[in-house]
Amino acid sequence: MGTAIAPFECVILGAGEIVGCARVAGLISPGAFVVCADGGLIHCQTLNLRPNLLVGDFDSLGTPPPEDIPHIALSPDKNYTDSYYAAEQAARRGYSRMLLAGMLGGRLDHTLANIQLLANLARKGADAMLTDGETDGFALAGSGKLLLPNRAGCYFSLFALEACGGLTIAGGKYPLTDYLLQPDDPRAVSNEFAGKDVVITQESGLLVALCCPISK
Repeated sequence: MGTAIAPFECVILGAGEIVGCARVAGLISPGAFVVCADGGLIHCQTLNLRPNLLVGDFDSLGTPPPEDIPHIALSPDKNYTDSYYAAEQAARRGYSRMLLAGMLGGRLDHTLANIQLLANLARKGADAMLTDGETDGFALAGSGKLLLPNRAGCYFSLFALEACGGLTIAGGKYPLTDYLLQPDDPRAVSNEFAGKDVVITQESGLLVALCCPISK
């Protein structure tokens, strides 16, 4: 048995795919603060969530924002993605632990931008998780430890967005000790859980971990 992921009291919904709705719903606390990034509003009905805030330029929503939902309209000529601004609004309201859902699949550039958002939140000290219900993403900034709850039948892969010094993997099928993982080094792709939680430590850098089903 692995460590269970505690439900999140804040969720940011993007317009990307959610392929495991039941699992995503189980990661959200009742009464959670829900921020929809533009077309992420489409997921609320499936997840049985009431949106608290809608943020975006409303290009992917395709219609004017509903009048009964508080919203912040952004210019299409903005510097960051709707998801970035949605997470920023959540942080301004005091949330530091966020679930980012509906932010994988579809356009590759948006997927990569959302992985960058995950890392950006980690750098700012937030505890964030990125998921579509099957694939999960976590980030670690600077010296510290990242725990990946055991998931049978899943790979986990590590990617350095900045050089990660002293990288150590404990609990995986393929351990690693005091390794320098560079952004152009795929050394840590497709590791496997070995029946227990995986603990990743590093001394420096910016790391993203993705966990996905082996069948993918």
